[in-house]
Amino acid sequence: MPNERKRGGKQGCKRNLQAEKTLYKSIYQIELARGSSYIASTCSPATQRIAITEVFQEFHLRYGPDTVSIFRELLAESLRQRNDLPAAQAVLSFEPC
Repeated sequence: MPNERKRGGKQGCKRNLQAEKTLYKSIYQIELARGSSYIASTCSPATQRIAITEVFQEFHLRYGPDTVSIFRELLAESLRQRNDLPAAQAVLSFEPC
């Protein structure tokens, strides 16, 4: 019985995380579309890094630091949906200030 509780707890956490991601995805819809479009349009690793930096700086100025990590996950997800896996990986490995 204790094992069932643990499994249920993990599923509950997973559901909560998914619900949180869904909520923030709707809140940041414009930033995600604009940011993923801008990053995907870059032609070199150097311009990609610049674009990623600018997207995160703008996000930080607008929303503050509290939700940067969830924005990073959602931005990478958006880039994966555009079939830009290298850009998605670059976003996930980016360390915002």
